[in-house]
Amino acid sequence: MSSGFAVDSVRFMQSQPGSRSAVVRTIVVGAGPAGLAVAATLQSRGVPVSLVERGAGVGANWRGRYDGLRLNTVRWLSHLPGRRIPSRMGRWVGRDDFVEYLERYAEHHRLRPEFGVTVRRIDRDPDRATGWLLSTDSGDRGATAVVVTTGAFDTPVTPVWPGIARFRGELCHASDYRSPAPYAGRTVLVVGAGASGLEIATLLADGGAGEVYLSVRSCQNLYTRQWHGLPLTPAPIAQRLPTGILDVAGASIRRLLGADWPSPLPRAQAGLGTALRRDGHEPVVADGIVAALRSGRVRLVPGVTDLSERDVILDDGQILRPDAVIMATGYGNGLGRLVGHLGVLGPGGLPSAPGGQWNAAAPGLAFVAFEPTVTGRLLRIPGQAREAAATVQRALAVSDGVRGTAGVSRPPAR
Repeated sequence: MSSGFAVDSVRFMQSQPGSRSAVVRTIVVGAGPAGLAVAATLQSRGVPVSLVERGAGVGANWRGRYDGLRLNTVRWLSHLPGRRIPSRMGRWVGRDDFVEYLERYAEHHRLRPEFGVTVRRIDRDPDRATGWLLSTDSGDRGATAVVVTTGAFDTPVTPVWPGIARFRGELCHASDYRSPAPYAGRTVLVVGAGASGLEIATLLADGGAGEVYLSVRSCQNLYTRQWHGLPLTPAPIAQRLPTGILDVAGASIRRLLGADWPSPLPRAQAGLGTALRRDGHEPVVADGIVAALRSGRVRLVPGVTDLSERDVILDDGQILRPDAVIMATGYGNGLGRLVGHLGVLGPGGLPSAPGGQWNAAAPGLAFVAFEPTVTGRLLRIPGQAREAAATVQRALAVSDGVRGTAGVSRPPAR
């Protein structure tokens, strides 16, 4: 497949920065796994696509995460459409290997993202009957169809502790943590029981930090990556199982892991399926944290109530004076800023038409890889990319005033 579609679109828009005449047929926002998969799927169908990314390379969010980060899904269930992850990258693919895979994936499909482009807002195009207007830091860009793939972990979320403004100790979000090396011999408080918090606490304890505290109020359903060498990555069909069956399956896996799992962490307040469907909470996958807590290498403490200039006050009145506090307090998807005014978001700020689906209230605007999943998002990206491609083709056909695939070119003969 020729790369001319993507390259020509990029050159055209770069030649006219800020110009309202910079209109292309399709724009994919974000060059992470989901964006690359959508762009590759569209190009395989002969649909010209412009791929824009605010970072300096593909998989920008992955590049910025901590050393030791690995996929929670087993390698052979984590491929993007059209190219498999090499077996040399192991069963549980690490951060650097996965970034390399994304780079090779883009090269294989001849995708040419335009880097350093931040999309700040998406509006309906006032100058055209159909289409969208993207406000970016390099000017406005128009498109008939837009697929947003910026992801559920776009914007770090920090807690609103009463004394956070007066705290003079070292304080950072987990998105800024890279390795345990700067914390050697130091007392560190990690706040949060998501996958990042549990893994960072374990990595610190194993990497030479002094005392490591883990502040937790509640915990979601917690699992390990494998059991006696058997990967515990759910099959793709698990996402479609009824809530009650997921609850039973989750409880069964916990029994396999041991009667006291995940003691001494708090038990989840809802079953696997109920937490996902009712509360929007995904299961947490983390290896090693239970052993680290049992051995005392990581010490469990209650939630944070307040901060003074140097101290952290906990819910039970206990006072800690850590050398550093790492807030593993999660991420937001950033969609409120981007499209919140369009009426396309439902409960919890998630797309009302998820997974690339067509939305009659916003024709040609699709979202991929945002909704919570029991299987891990990578397993669902190929199917959602196909759904998004169908949505784009439908929008192009509507824009052309005909039904079917008019206006969509055929792939050139090889």
